[in-house]
Amino acid sequence: MAELIGYILTLDAIFTWALASLVYKWGLGKTQPKANLFFRLCCTTLGTFVFSLIFGNYLIIKDLNNSELIAYLIACLISGISVTIGDLMYYMSLKKIDASRTYPLVQISLIFVIFFSIFFLDEKITFSIILGGVLILSSVFILSTKDKSEKTVIKKSVRERISEDLIIGVLLAIGTAFFWALAYVSFNQARILSGDVFISNFFRVGFGMIAIAILGLFQREYYAGFKNENRNNLKYFIYIGIAGILSLGFADAIYIKAAEINGLILTSTFTANTPMVQQIFSILILKEKFRKRFIVAVILIIIGNYMILFL
Repeated sequence: MAELIGYILTLDAIFTWALASLVYKWGLGKTQPKANLFFRLCCTTLGTFVFSLIFGNYLIIKDLNNSELIAYLIACLISGISVTIGDLMYYMSLKKIDASRTYPLVQISLIFVIFFSIFFLDEKITFSIILGGVLILSSVFILSTKDKSEKTVIKKSVRERISEDLIIGVLLAIGTAFFWALAYVSFNQARILSGDVFISNFFRVGFGMIAIAILGLFQREYYAGFKNENRNNLKYFIYIGIAGILSLGFADAIYIKAAEINGLILTSTFTANTPMVQQIFSILILKEKFRKRFIVAVILIIIGNYMILFL
């Protein structure tokens, strides 16, 4: 029964992340990454504080001795800084390359999570998880390939600029994967030390917001979301803020709660299904084109999930 609850929580996180990614993609077309990052963190900090009051127990803090409390705060700090850096790199990657390339690339965070979990959390990995994870990740890259009709002839100068943007965008996406993996592993460590995911999430998001607030003293564009001249774009910032509350504020917490039940490696492997759910939402909500390779990706995902669950 405990494992089933873990799977349900993971599915909830996957669907929330997929929906939030559509909002981010839409909002970034109207706003700048640094501006909406700080606005989103402010909204998410408020949201996680409310969640911590409802679902958390602050009395756990006083039960920690000094060394445990220091280790706990360091884990929250690392997670908060890492997820903030990862989010900024993700936004910047979306500005350089399209989401169909960026989102699959950040899924290799699974590889970093597995590495960190084995060496720092002493978790075990099975052959079925490896094989299932490879199949699921393969489906992600199948979904990301472009149709022949989308490949157009362009001038050499434009092609060189696009090539440069592609390299930068890919590197930013891989950096995103690394920092997100580090953020989740340290978040999980904070949960292990305290036994509470919602309070830990509030602290880590709060640390991220403070870091950006300090950085904003030197780079004023981080505060652009609060400036009068951006009132016309206020609705986009608000939508991104709400998506951040639901995604970073709630889905991340229940993802780590699922990891508490089923282990971080198994839970992270299942979250590699997120791009498939995002693709379904894109077809149903954004009316994006249905492609035949979608069927191949679905088959691979079904086989991969079956191997993880039943082998």
